[in-house]
Amino acid sequence: MWSFDPKRWSHWLLLVFIAGFLVSYFGFVSWGRLGDALEALAERPAGAQIFHEKIDRADAIFMIFVFLFLTPLALVAGFSIVTFVGSVLTGMLEAIYRRPGMPEWVSTLCVYLLLALAAYLTRVFWYPQVQGFASLIARAMIMAVR
Repeated sequence: MWSFDPKRWSHWLLLVFIAGFLVSYFGFVSWGRLGDALEALAERPAGAQIFHEKIDRADAIFMIFVFLFLTPLALVAGFSIVTFVGSVLTGMLEAIYRRPGMPEWVSTLCVYLLLALAAYLTRVFWYPQVQGFASLIARAMIMAVR
C-alpha cells in the first residue's frame, strides 16, 4: 500500500497527476478548448507545407513520438547553451567591472536581463520559426487523432 508523505514533492506531483486523470476520465473537464486551440494553431499559414500533401496517420504518429521523445533533450541543450553563454558573459563583466563588496549575483542578474532583452528584440527572426514548428506539430496531432 502506498503511504502519502506530504513532505515529498514527488508524492504531491503524483497526486496531482492522478487527480487530473480522474477528473478528465469522468468527464468533469472538457478537452474541447484544447482541441479548438490545436485546430486554430494548425490553421496558421506559418506552418510547414508538409501537410498539404497526402501524409498518412502513421507518419503523423511517428512525428509526434519523435517530438515527445526529443523535446526534453533539446530543452536541456538549449538551457545549457544559455547557461554557458550567461556564465561566460558574467565572467567577462566581472573582469571588466568589479567593485569591492559587490555580490556576484548583481552581475549575473544584469547579464541574464540583457540576454532576455536581446531575445525580445530579435524575436522577429526566431518567432516565426517557432510558430511554424508549433503549427506543424499541431497538424500532426490533429491528423493522428482523426
